[in-house]
Amino acid sequence: MSAVSSYNDFGKLQEIVVGSAEGFNFPSIDSSMKHFFSPPPGSESEAISVNTLARIVEETEEDLQALTDTLEKSGVRVRRPEQVDHSRPINVLDWKSTANHALMPRDCLLVVGDTIIEAPMAVRARYAETFPFRKLLREYFDGGARWLAAPKPQLPEETYQYDEAGNPVLGELEPLFDAANIIRCGRDLFYNVSNTGNRFGAAWLARVLGSDYRVHEMSICDDHVGTTIHVLKPGVLLANAGRLNPDLIPEPLRGWKTLWFDDPQDDGFGFEWPRASTWIGMNILSVDEETVIVPKAQDGLAKLLDSAGFTVIPVPYRHGRTFGGGFHCCSADVRRAGELTSYL
Repeated sequence: MSAVSSYNDFGKLQEIVVGSAEGFNFPSIDSSMKHFFSPPPGSESEAISVNTLARIVEETEEDLQALTDTLEKSGVRVRRPEQVDHSRPINVLDWKSTANHALMPRDCLLVVGDTIIEAPMAVRARYAETFPFRKLLREYFDGGARWLAAPKPQLPEETYQYDEAGNPVLGELEPLFDAANIIRCGRDLFYNVSNTGNRFGAAWLARVLGSDYRVHEMSICDDHVGTTIHVLKPGVLLANAGRLNPDLIPEPLRGWKTLWFDDPQDDGFGFEWPRASTWIGMNILSVDEETVIVPKAQDGLAKLLDSAGFTVIPVPYRHGRTFGGGFHCCSADVRRAGELTSYL
């Protein structure tokens, strides 16, 4: 058996990678960063003191340790990345940047069955984001997993385009996607075409995975899907009532029961501008089909899930808006119980 086996986001969790905020670095606000975040005017001059950054990183690591402890109490094996210097320069063809962090493995690593795919990310500062996870990837490969990397993108300026309404869209020059653009549901993967995933990326993924899987394109939000929709278990969805309505649910899932969430709590943010909206509070992590880890401050979400029969485990997470990622973003499950099947 492979050391890697995960076909969905709701089977009983057995092993997971949790990211790290250690060594967080502020890359320059280049065109790729503006395309992803749409930062406010003057963001280029953002100045965060060393002490403030150290405090925020320390608090985040405390919260990630609380997440780790919670998962381990549930019998889950937790793995962490290597600690590296994220301020080292990245020079590729006509552009330069520096790395950012190793906080969000869900963004850069896509697990489909026994395969781990390094995603071709569109933000230049994230070009080497899988590198702190490489020892783990080698271990999983030695344990029988398939380890693939999408074509390494060149990311020229013409990648970063805008539609007639001024919304950011990606050019179709090369396959581009973040792994967090994708909902895994057995044989069916729902791929969000957005400013972090183009149609070329969806076509590449479908061809690589082959006939065992179906890749469904959708466009339900600007970037990652973890603050917009979750498959909680077969037949049950959690959906963002501020962004979606029944007609915007992906067509194959419209017959499923949907829990509509419309009351995210604002945890605030520690930098000069937030890297995520208040909807980052919806970024949850399922331990199994009946148990969900929820940010401690999200009382409304906890009550909604509890009323639907789920066991809710609150865990503190103070800096989801600060860094732009919650529990789902900051983890990547490697093994869940279950086999390849169709839930549709």
